[in-house]
Amino acid sequence: MSNVNNSRIGIENGRAAFAFRVVETAVNDKNVTSSEYRSYVKKLPTLIQVNGLGQALAFCYQKGKTYRVIYDQLHEWLKQSKPQYFKNDGKSFIEVVINLDSQSYREVTVEVMAFLNWMRKFVEGMVKEDDA
Repeated sequence: MSNVNNSRIGIENGRAAFAFRVVETAVNDKNVTSSEYRSYVKKLPTLIQVNGLGQALAFCYQKGKTYRVIYDQLHEWLKQSKPQYFKNDGKSFIEVVINLDSQSYREVTVEVMAFLNWMRKFVEGMVKEDDA
């Protein structure tokens, strides 16, 4: 039982540490508007729940700029946390996601939602509403 709990804690800590790094990097990036970044990170989970991960990622890819930063951050996390799906085979992030089987798609969606939960917590701490 404790191995299961330790494994879960390790995964959560990995998510938290990676989320902290990417949020801090984005907030300190002169090319990223902190208020937009904060807003988009907070809105993305709802966008995923309503439209699905594939559509939400396509939206981020199409919008570019700050949304593209978040898209790239999600890709980097999934390459690390779900390497079995994101091999260096020349396929784009969105292409891999939309071609996953149903079970894998759900697994990746759950992982993205958990990661975005950490990102949201950190961005709310790093970018106050007064700054937004």
